[in-house]
Amino acid sequence: MWSMPRNLRKIAAIVIALMALVGLISGVLGARDVAYLPGDAPSAPAAGTPAIVAPEVTPLPTDLPPPPEPEPEPEPPKTEAPKAEDKPKPVTEAPAPATSGKAPAGQDAVGDLIQGADAATTQPPPY
Repeated sequence: MWSMPRNLRKIAAIVIALMALVGLISGVLGARDVAYLPGDAPSAPAAGTPAIVAPEVTPLPTDLPPPPEPEPEPEPPKTEAPKAEDKPKPVTEAPAPATSGKAPAGQDAVGDLIQGADAATTQPPPY
């Protein structure tokens, strides 16, 4: 079945078992005494790890303090009565008539819809 002699297979199995045992022991010995959750800071910094100084780092938007609320501007008191010239003028133009669902002869309503759909998809999505 295997082309390797039986004695060599035993040695390979023993080496693999020893490596697994060494890995388990080093994992147990290297574990912290007190466990803490992710995001929790350890009580004291580990010896031999210097503090990182990074002045070029910019804080995330969630870490920034909220911007100060703008103060409302005081409104000037109204002392003048509105003049006749300041009144809005009445609308003299009639609104455009509403178009019916059918396209007039010579126009392609489906093509207009497709072009409108293509224009909407060419805009980049908001981020």
